[in-house]
Amino acid sequence: AGPSPLDAAASFLQVSVDPREKALNLLREAARKTHSQVLARFAQRLSLHKSDAFGEVNNQIEKMIFKLMDEQTQEDEHKLWCDKEVSKTDASIEDKTDKLEELDGKINKGKTKYQTLTGEIADAQKMIADITSFMEEATDIRATGKEENALALKDAQDSQTALANAIAVLEQFYKESGMVEESFLQRGAAPVELPKDPPTWDSGYTGVADPAAQPGGIVAVLKKVAADFAKMEADTRAQEATDQQAFDQEISECKIEKARRTKEQEMKTAESDRLSEKISSLEKSRKSVKDELDLTEQYMTDLKPACIDGSSSYEDRKKARTDEIDALKKAKVTLAGAFKETALAQSSPKFLEARRHVA
Repeated sequence: AGPSPLDAAASFLQVSVDPREKALNLLREAARKTHSQVLARFAQRLSLHKSDAFGEVNNQIEKMIFKLMDEQTQEDEHKLWCDKEVSKTDASIEDKTDKLEELDGKINKGKTKYQTLTGEIADAQKMIADITSFMEEATDIRATGKEENALALKDAQDSQTALANAIAVLEQFYKESGMVEESFLQRGAAPVELPKDPPTWDSGYTGVADPAAQPGGIVAVLKKVAADFAKMEADTRAQEATDQQAFDQEISECKIEKARRTKEQEMKTAESDRLSEKISSLEKSRKSVKDELDLTEQYMTDLKPACIDGSSSYEDRKKARTDEIDALKKAKVTLAGAFKETALAQSSPKFLEARRHVA
């Protein structure tokens, strides 16, 4: 014979109010809606312990809730640490990048100025060399000119002396010959007129013309030549004085310009040396900052797997975990309510009567 209606009713009542099954169904539905592998695995594990007492099942759910909450707390702390580290590292990278740009600007500006100074120093050195060469050449030319003027002066003086001696000899000769008187030699006289057919000379030579007559008189000619030599001497002396004055002025100006250029070279060389040291110091600072930047960027790269990379964001994970905790709490409430209903049903008279009949 089949089961009695009372047995079937009692069995149906027990199945319909089974708190474990209600909780499992709730967890399965929540796992499906939220696509939670955690809830799905927990529901699967819980289904293997459906026969456990209410307290044991409830305890497992509570442990699962505590576990998820602890995971969330740890992730919150990890998220806070990541946010601080990422923010601090980003700020450090930005700061070091700015410092690198600033140092690069200073280094480039310094190198440009250094190149300009190098060119100016080279120009000053070339100018000094040109001035020195010009002064040496001018000195050689002046020495040659001075020597030539000295020779010209000596020639003029020697020539004047020789002419003076010759004129003196001639004047003395003509004076002694009786051709002309001393007064004629001093002031000049008309030329001597010779007869058309002069008799044969039987006495000493007395001359045929006034030696002092202009312009053909020998003494007059010699005096004219002597005057030319005197003028040449005066012109040579004047030219020598002019040349020497121009040379002294030119050399003085060259010395002033050479001194100015030498001082300019010294100052620019000193400035160039200081600038070179500054550039070297800036490059050392840049290397230090670049090394720090590389280490900071590497630290940021190391942070990415733990703080940035991942298949889901922190917000998504937090929401999913919150949904899982809410589902577990609902399952716990459902389970507690179902057990309470079952306990009330079992304590009612009709249920007890049915149980006695079944028994």
